[in-house]
Amino acid sequence: MSAVLRLTVTKCRASGIVVILIACLMAVGLSVYFLAGRPYPTANSCSVPPKRPLPSFGAAPKIAQSVIRLPRTVLPHHYDVRLLPILEKGNFTVLGRVAIDLQCVEETDRIVLHSSDIKVDLKSVQVIEQGEMAKNMLSVESIDYETVTEFLIIRLKAKHKVKLAKRTNYTLSMDFVGNLTDTSAGFFRSVYVEDGVERYMAVSQMEPTDARRVFPCFDEPNMKAIFTVSIGRHRDMTALSNMPLIDTTAIDGMQDFYWDHFAPTLLMSTYLVAFVVANFTKIEADVGNANWKFNIHVRTSAVSQAQYAKVIGPKAQAFYEDYFQMPFPLPKQDMIAIPSAFVGAMENWGLLTYGESVLLYDADVSSLDDRQTVVELVTHELAHQWFGNLVTMDWWSDLWLKEGFTSYIECLAAEHVDPSLERLEQFVTSALHTVMRLDALESSHPISVLVNHPDEIGELFDDISYKKGAAITRMLANFIGAKSFRNGLTHYLRIHQYGNAVQDDLWNALDRQADLDQVFLPTNVKTIMDTWTLKMGFPVVTVQRDYSSQNVTITQKRFLVRKSNSTTADPTVYLWWTPLTYTTDFRTIGSTWLAENQSSKNLTLEFEIRDDEWVIFNVNETGYYRVNYDARNWHLIAKQLMTNHTAISVINRAQIMNDALNLARAGLLVYEVPLNLTKYLEREEEFLPWEATLTALSYLDSMMKRTPGYGLLKNYVLKILSPLYDSLGFVNRSSDSHLTGKLRRKVVESCCSMGHKDCITKAIDSYHRWMSDPQNTTIVPAMLKRVVACTAIRHGGEVEWDFAFQRFRDSNVASEKATLLSSLSCTQESWIIARMLEMCLNPTTGFRTQDALDVIKTLAGNPIGRFLTFNFTREKWLEMTKIFSSIHNLAHVFESVTKAFNTDMELKELSDFVGRNKELLVSAMTRSTQQSIDRVRSNLSWMKQNYRHVVNWLQKANTDVTFQPST
Repeated sequence: MSAVLRLTVTKCRASGIVVILIACLMAVGLSVYFLAGRPYPTANSCSVPPKRPLPSFGAAPKIAQSVIRLPRTVLPHHYDVRLLPILEKGNFTVLGRVAIDLQCVEETDRIVLHSSDIKVDLKSVQVIEQGEMAKNMLSVESIDYETVTEFLIIRLKAKHKVKLAKRTNYTLSMDFVGNLTDTSAGFFRSVYVEDGVERYMAVSQMEPTDARRVFPCFDEPNMKAIFTVSIGRHRDMTALSNMPLIDTTAIDGMQDFYWDHFAPTLLMSTYLVAFVVANFTKIEADVGNANWKFNIHVRTSAVSQAQYAKVIGPKAQAFYEDYFQMPFPLPKQDMIAIPSAFVGAMENWGLLTYGESVLLYDADVSSLDDRQTVVELVTHELAHQWFGNLVTMDWWSDLWLKEGFTSYIECLAAEHVDPSLERLEQFVTSALHTVMRLDALESSHPISVLVNHPDEIGELFDDISYKKGAAITRMLANFIGAKSFRNGLTHYLRIHQYGNAVQDDLWNALDRQADLDQVFLPTNVKTIMDTWTLKMGFPVVTVQRDYSSQNVTITQKRFLVRKSNSTTADPTVYLWWTPLTYTTDFRTIGSTWLAENQSSKNLTLEFEIRDDEWVIFNVNETGYYRVNYDARNWHLIAKQLMTNHTAISVINRAQIMNDALNLARAGLLVYEVPLNLTKYLEREEEFLPWEATLTALSYLDSMMKRTPGYGLLKNYVLKILSPLYDSLGFVNRSSDSHLTGKLRRKVVESCCSMGHKDCITKAIDSYHRWMSDPQNTTIVPAMLKRVVACTAIRHGGEVEWDFAFQRFRDSNVASEKATLLSSLSCTQESWIIARMLEMCLNPTTGFRTQDALDVIKTLAGNPIGRFLTFNFTREKWLEMTKIFSSIHNLAHVFESVTKAFNTDMELKELSDFVGRNKELLVSAMTRSTQQSIDRVRSNLSWMKQNYRHVVNWLQKANTDVTFQPST
């Protein structure tokens, strides 16, 4: 079928379509613009579209899923899309035409598809029946637009009883005009400076529902089709799309403009269609004997920064071919670094787009953390070429099916392309512990969740879909076995390639493989995994030992940082199929299961254990749950950590510290237990336990920062950090491993922020020497640049801030710009903070739109900036909703501004703001705002229940501390 549908763009056909497009444009007034001396048309020159109000941030009405989903009366098979983006200041217009080959599945008198923010020339709309003989043009009665659903409805003439016939093919075509916006959605423009000259480029971002903003289409992931793309460009520019270029023809009537015609794609979803028009340099990577080409596209002045990506990109793609046992199906892979107006990355099939800061790496300026970010993003997007592109989720409810799996699989690829990063070992702290903080809220959501409006789809792009999805995938891979997991994925991809799937399809493939490999499971994979994907939250497993025997009693219940009265109204039974592993020596490992209908069970351990020996559950923290123990076992673990902590694995030391501190936060463990455990850290030299502990302690830091007891906390943390600070030193060593470098950065950051005199002195001295010699990249190590700049700005004034701001503006390395941007928010000068906030709303003289939200979020974490930021956000919220189009990013701002609130007054102010602004807080932010309120209530509860206990413990622990005050 694919071969029949694949259309070749010949010169004759291309020229014919060009003639049609030019004639159509002239019909709507293009000639007027040329006669008037204006080189290009604007969006207003096209016919008036169906009446539609401008997009707003008002609450979207709740509507049934059957209403927001397109009818299946007609299905697309092929799109011929041609777009001419005009990159001229004052006229960022896109002229377009689309012809869609359709098959009628059910007799109907209308065609319903998506369209948004583009103006269709109503007179150009045609519906033509395909046939061997003369083509039959059907009469169109009306064209309507439904604002909420973003449906474009083309009705055929009822009085003539014109209908589309079942099993008949048609072509729907139309001309349209759109705008190259600056919103990073649809087809948008990006502006950057190269060699002192302001330049523009055009780039697309379709996911999740923005293809409809570029051309009218059936914009749902399970309505796959083939796309033949033609892009118009000036002779000085280069066009890219998903497939290779096959032909270039001149655009009649437009001197120096050309059409670039690309090969037809494979069957794919609209959200993966991509195009770029830019004046970039192409770098060809060495791919060995691979059957595909691999190219990197960057600004000319950034070519040297693409060398790392040029090496790891092909290596990762080859790894996935081997891992999935399926070849990459396209003839080429392009990766392009977008210099501005783009955050993160996108897995467009054959044309991966990245923000510069996550693709480019300069060894002299960028840090090892930056290098790890490049590896993570490159391996993540390349994994999507199979898991997401080749096989696509049926609907956005199963977004996690591609994002969660790739967020885990990327770790395997990262271990292959750069094992020095130890990426897989970091999973517990970078993903599992991170998402547990969100998933422990009552207002969390299941991984697989019904979405009822396009805006709500964007809200699913959160840590639950990505990091919890990755965590339960890792858990699944461990209990089913690495070999069965890998072969099961291959089977899943093979039987669903070029199609769509739901999570049950994956469970069935893994069940089949488990049976073939004779893997014992207590029930089928679907039954086990449904408890993790269809329920929100996770369990805390409590282990109560009988010290006179080998018996233990195990219970499970949902872990919540705060349980409110509304919890009892939730009818869900929060019990899971929980895979349990345990050990007493990390040589022998036992295993068992808690069933979905078991709140508790009695277990006889598989091996002998003395009453003075500890037992640890969740070996290497492969399970997605926390573990609590009886007091005696906690004491035995603490004793082991104090005498020889290396007897417990590094990952489990991180797990113990993170679990204990969070169990105490939730009121399930007295704070004396985790705080006593921290004493062993004076001997700890590994990154993961410190990362887990300091991250968990950061909650105490945020709660106590404005209290009389904060000095006690600072003193104690400095006490346990000082031996490691002295051992590691302030300056990097050539012998450092990647994790040692990360550990030093973490320790120095903590010490400087808490007033360690030597740390602050060295940071300020390094910064002032850098100020005296700005071009010397060796003065401040890249790994410590953020800490050094932040410390100097925190203890300095306007001069220090201005230097960092100028370096931020002048730097040609995106990762360095991001580092300096973050450090600017460390200032303690209220007037500078106020100025920064105003600069966020003025991209011309202040921060770029794509940077402004990050500035607001980091200022919210500044003890002095938090209230200024909250007041600013309240006063400017309406303006912010107009400037920042991403609802997802605005939700993160809301979370950042309020996450440290912990007083009755702050809760009241937050609740009042939410209550007064329901129309501005769109429905897609409902979950985010509720999570923010839940966090504040949890903080308030913590202060009332735990603050005094923590202070009392700290007073006793600090009796022998010698504290070095900051200068």
